[in-house]
Amino acid sequence: MIIRRIAKDDDARIAEIIRGAFDEFDMPKHNTVYDDPDTDRQYELFYANPMAVLWVAEEGGHVIGSCGVYPTKGLPEGWCEIVKFYIDKDYRGKGIGARLFAKAIDSATILGYTTAYLETFSQFGNAVSMYEHHGFVNIKHQVGQSGHTATNIWMTKDLRSHVFNDASMKWKVLSTDNIIHRPHLDAYRERVELPDGRVYDEFYHLHFSPVVCVVAETADGRLVMERQYRHAVKDVLTEIPAGIVEQGELPLDAARRELMEETGFGGGAWTLLSKEYAQGGVQDNNMYSFLAKGVVPSGKRHLDSTEDITVTLIDRREVLGMLIRGDIKQAPLSPALWKYFALYTDLLK
Repeated sequence: MIIRRIAKDDDARIAEIIRGAFDEFDMPKHNTVYDDPDTDRQYELFYANPMAVLWVAEEGGHVIGSCGVYPTKGLPEGWCEIVKFYIDKDYRGKGIGARLFAKAIDSATILGYTTAYLETFSQFGNAVSMYEHHGFVNIKHQVGQSGHTATNIWMTKDLRSHVFNDASMKWKVLSTDNIIHRPHLDAYRERVELPDGRVYDEFYHLHFSPVVCVVAETADGRLVMERQYRHAVKDVLTEIPAGIVEQGELPLDAARRELMEETGFGGGAWTLLSKEYAQGGVQDNNMYSFLAKGVVPSGKRHLDSTEDITVTLIDRREVLGMLIRGDIKQAPLSPALWKYFALYTDLLK
């Protein structure tokens, strides 16, 4: 028996297993997964969302069950739903369901969810006992907008092994001196008091403008990459397009502008990948990372006076190899690429 991601040819078989369970137990069929039109298009549904995954169990080339993770509309932030957990009746009681369910829970944790939610029926007593064994607890009402209002049991599980308590860790600023003031850069010397009462007279903190970076992908799966000299490290680096958010500019607009100015590429479908601190130890600015899929050459480049950038289209598989080898050395840009490869390609799955 193997467990794999859903394939297009699995749709009809998975729908058959799901509806077969409802027929077997004489379950309500209205306002359930039974009459949900999405039950017949699982492949399309799950592959369209990078925060979703549906695992399929197969034995001898025959699909025998499924279980997945989906960010159901209307769930609280950080929640996902455990969905489509059904096993062919001839294969129950062999541990297959437990393996599928554990795989889905692991996926929910890896995808960054903090709470798993599920909805089911009291008639599925064996499954409910397994949920309880995995740490799920009952709640009093349905959550989210699955549309499956006929369910009568709702359960959740906290996926975090710990919860941070940071209130006692913050420093108190006693005084601040602005020692450098330049366009896009301010440097401050601060006198701070630590939580244990100690006073530190010289903490230096830098304020930069927010910055953006773009993972730009063409329709044929190549990424728009740059090579440019970085004087601070006296080296020529391989990078993705990036730059400063100007005063009054939205991060997305800045990302579109920087991509066009540096590479001449534009268009495509844009998604926010992340918002992070560029270097939280000494800087206070944010970095916004975007994915632009389907970009095309759209105009002339407009480089700044000190920029000398070579633009190259590189197959995404080769870029992943460059990341793994350590050839991409701009640390703030690497997380955007890793997230792209993890969520928007199959190269790491």
